[in-house]
Amino acid sequence: MKIEAVITGLLLGVSICSSLYLGQSEYPYRLVGIKFCPQTSNKFPRYGKEFSKKSQQKLDKKYCAFEYKLLKQVWQKKQFETNKPLPNSSLIIRELPFTESNHLYFILAPISAGAALLSWAKKAEKDELSAHNELEKYKTSIKLSTTDNQQERDFKTGVINQTWDDKKIVYGLTSIDAIKEEYERKKELIVKHHKSTLKQFDLANSSADKHISENLVDKHKADKEIEKLQNKNLSQPNINQSSDKQLVNTLIEALKSHEDGWLYSIIKNAKPLWLIGSQGSGKTNTAGAIALIRKYCFDAPIYQLIDRHATGENWEVWKLLDATSKAESEEEIGQSLEDATDRWLQRIKEKPSTKQQIIIDEFTNLKKIDSCKDAAMKFFSMHLTDTRKAKEYFIGVNHYFTNESTVEGTFEARKSGTIQLKKFSANGETPLSRVQIVHGLVDENGNELEEVERTLPNWLEAN
Repeated sequence: MKIEAVITGLLLGVSICSSLYLGQSEYPYRLVGIKFCPQTSNKFPRYGKEFSKKSQQKLDKKYCAFEYKLLKQVWQKKQFETNKPLPNSSLIIRELPFTESNHLYFILAPISAGAALLSWAKKAEKDELSAHNELEKYKTSIKLSTTDNQQERDFKTGVINQTWDDKKIVYGLTSIDAIKEEYERKKELIVKHHKSTLKQFDLANSSADKHISENLVDKHKADKEIEKLQNKNLSQPNINQSSDKQLVNTLIEALKSHEDGWLYSIIKNAKPLWLIGSQGSGKTNTAGAIALIRKYCFDAPIYQLIDRHATGENWEVWKLLDATSKAESEEEIGQSLEDATDRWLQRIKEKPSTKQQIIIDEFTNLKKIDSCKDAAMKFFSMHLTDTRKAKEYFIGVNHYFTNESTVEGTFEARKSGTIQLKKFSANGETPLSRVQIVHGLVDENGNELEEVERTLPNWLEAN
């Protein structure tokens, strides 16, 4: 028997004894022993001392020889309630020894049981590991024996076939040419199988080379687009109305020509746009670039910027937007959210002809701030429909777009009423050109694009 099993049995015994026996006491209650020993009244001198002594002995023999045991509390209650209590001189009261229960044993019981469980678990773990090792050894031995037997069978088969071929030749059942022809056919099959395997390797290599070439072609096209834009800017240093228009047209054409114009469709779309992704994926930079394109190409100035880090790490991007209103502190953000919802309602009533933009960053954290929570919930619910009616382009930046990070109960509205674009980062610092259209955009046939992979042009930078 293993040592763990012995320890388990010992600890279980200790726990049972501790809970059933060791914690008990011999006298758990306070008891008293009562003897009734009345004093003789024959103490007058005329009777003599000897007569008084015999009278007392007779009384003691009759009454004092018996002791009654009862609860101390009961005895005291009886004495208190009786009208004529017995005098203490006629009573002998003896308190029996009182012993309290030892509670330490009741603490020891669960500790011992827990230690026994751990010991048994250790034993079971060792048994399982031992069984696993035995099984692995058995499997290894089977593999070794199988390999050796297979080699032996192959050798014996070859010897038997060779001997059989020799016998068939001797007895004229076949000819040497026939045997050679059979061996040649087998050799030809082996050679064809080898060539087929080489072709499969060549096919895999050529497929990889094809993907590399396609990537190089895409990179070359992107470089050409950047060079074309740079040449346009260098050839027209003097900015005027006609040159601005030409630059806008050039930028729009570049957007339309990039991967079937999906990026142009998103920028022109009036649906609320949400950029999601992990840290370092370049969400803020992309949001700033899209906002600038909408500002200069679609006449939509940035009216409101809401970001707790507006003048911090995001300032290098946000300063390029020249927003009319900025909200950074908690009080400013709460007031700005309320102002935005009121403004949308007013613009909808007025049926505006001009466009403007609103940008909000890190919406998830706003739900956790008491001064902004209610305004943020109302803001999110209303932006799903009111921004389009009020002719306000909306750009939101967030790490996620779940119920917890937005507002519960708006899943269907979020899916049908917003565009969600997911960005990626390779190491948490360097953004990738890879993006994913999660939902909200359709192709030229009206089919919903969901989790479709695309890329951003490397010239799409806010600066």
